[in-house]
Amino acid sequence: MAAQTAFAPYRLPPGALPEEALRLALRAGVEPLVVCLDEPLPTAMVGAALAGIPAGRAGAPEEACRAADGTPSGAPGPLRACLVSRRQRARIEHAVSNALAAGFAGVCLDEPDAPLAQGVLGSGFCPDCQRDFSRELTREYGDHFMPVDYLALARAALARASGAIGFAHLPFGRDFWRFRMSSLDRAVAGYARAARDCARAGDRPFEVTAQYGAMGPAQFASARHLDAAIFPLRAEPHSSSAATFRLLRAAMGRRPCAAVLKGPVTLATAQRLAALAAACGVELIGEPADAASSLASLRRFARLIASRRHAPRSCEPVIECALLYSAEADMWSGGDHREQVERAGDALAALQVQAPVVMRAADAPTSAILVLAGATGLPLSEALELRRRIEGGGSALVLGDLVTVDETWREAASPLPPVKPATSKVGKGAIVGIKALASTRAGAHLEAAQLEPLGRTLGILIGRGRRAVSTAGRAPIFVTLYRNDTRLDAHLISLGPEPAQGTTLFIGLHLAGLVRRARFQSESGADETIVMNPSGSSISTVLPAFQGYAVLSIGG
Repeated sequence: MAAQTAFAPYRLPPGALPEEALRLALRAGVEPLVVCLDEPLPTAMVGAALAGIPAGRAGAPEEACRAADGTPSGAPGPLRACLVSRRQRARIEHAVSNALAAGFAGVCLDEPDAPLAQGVLGSGFCPDCQRDFSRELTREYGDHFMPVDYLALARAALARASGAIGFAHLPFGRDFWRFRMSSLDRAVAGYARAARDCARAGDRPFEVTAQYGAMGPAQFASARHLDAAIFPLRAEPHSSSAATFRLLRAAMGRRPCAAVLKGPVTLATAQRLAALAAACGVELIGEPADAASSLASLRRFARLIASRRHAPRSCEPVIECALLYSAEADMWSGGDHREQVERAGDALAALQVQAPVVMRAADAPTSAILVLAGATGLPLSEALELRRRIEGGGSALVLGDLVTVDETWREAASPLPPVKPATSKVGKGAIVGIKALASTRAGAHLEAAQLEPLGRTLGILIGRGRRAVSTAGRAPIFVTLYRNDTRLDAHLISLGPEPAQGTTLFIGLHLAGLVRRARFQSESGADETIVMNPSGSSISTVLPAFQGYAVLSIGG
């Protein structure tokens, strides 16, 4: 199956012959091909291709969802489908059945989240949505709840508003927005179930993937039904994007994941992002015009590493800190929570702290410091879980404010003590707070002065001589550690425009032991054994010069 070996999907450029596109794809190291179901394709290529199905588009104007003003959702542009429509479900199931009969290896649902891009008033007001939402309200508030004309309520709220309004300004607005979010999850689950039913009937493997139009809690929740997923990525000048890739890996678990680079970027930026993505277990791809052979060597090296069981998504990450991403907080904050998590992740990466993202506190080992960034809407249930973790001996670091809310998004009494700059004891554990990092929306770069309080606090929480990894040298390097039963791998990315030379790498003795030899492999073809030297509470080595992506393997 294509998604098991590599997952860097590509599409045919306009006017390109399939055979020509295949040659370009082989040279660029991308696969599998995603093609429209009705597009002619040589028989030999069909069995390795995915059929693209426009799951977020309406099949006809009368099938489109409706905005609050009664117009078709998405008009005057592409019309958006209804996420709860039975006709839409039947149309997708029919397309999936046709793809299986045509011999495709699977399907790629194109932008199933497109209706959510229209905002709170731009979709969700068709009769199907309103009927299902009324049922949701009845289940939530009981059988005594009197049905309401929600369309009329929304229009009245819009008429009274002096400007743009969100779900907080609508009657039952939070219920409505949660209903819209969960509708995507149910729709994708239905599409995937239908595809797998067809595959069982046909008695052959059949992949179900999706390419999303945005990143967010609804997309992450629905992606759990898929074999692989593709998310959009915009390169931000003030962000390394390492935390974004770690968030995608947390959302997808061990399943394949790709990120599509949106917007114009320089070749150097694309190469840096592709290397960072590979070190986090994510494939980076571009638009058809950008799928050049410049990233082919990196892709081939990442796949060579994977063939030797060094792939990030098949090993366990080393975790000093675990960044908690709360889907609930992100949903109600309109994405602010995710931005703060990514900002904190970039800061931790700059400090060489091993800090993967987790979707639940229980996903982090008890020895890891739980980091909460932008947690101004932490659900009460998650706050209680956090308290139990700390009382049992865990540690937590809060960046900015920590506000607990109940299921109606009203501020609730926190089960945690007030967060202070000084360490607060809670049972056997501790919690400490520091000032929030500068907002990404301000466009500010992280500077040493901003990182110093965070680094000092982490030094206290982690403990002297317990750092997993550190580097010394002029060239900036991103390092992420993975391990299995017999081996520890350091995935190294040079972040500067020039090759990294003379960089000393330190790895904690508690992770590596007193190993004297390690294997160094790089994207440029280097493959050599280097000496590791004892150095206090760590072992160290001067890394060979390299550009881009390299892996240092200890043991195994």
